[in-house]
Amino acid sequence: MKTTNEENSQLKNPELYTPSVEIMNLEILISKLKGICHEIDPYTELTLSMKERLIDVGIEEFNDPFALTNLLLFTTENAIEKLAILKDEL
Repeated sequence: MKTTNEENSQLKNPELYTPSVEIMNLEILISKLKGICHEIDPYTELTLSMKERLIDVGIEEFNDPFALTNLLLFTTENAIEKLAILKDEL
C-alpha cells in the first residue's frame, strides 16, 4: 500500500495512531480493492488510470495477468482478515 505523509506522521506519533484509524484505513483499502476487482480485466491492456489505482493499493507488477489476479485476491483477503481481527479486539 502506498503511504502518504499523513500515514508517516501517524507512525512517528503513536498517540495519533489508534485502532479506529487503522480500521478506517483498512476499510478504505478494502473498498478500493473491491472496486478494482470489479472493474479490472487483467487479460487486456490496463489503462493508465487502472495502473495508478493498482499502485495506490501497493500493486506495481502488471505484466502477468495470473499473478496480478492472485495478488489482488490475496491482498483483499488479508485486509479483510486484519479488519475482522481489529474489530474483534475492540
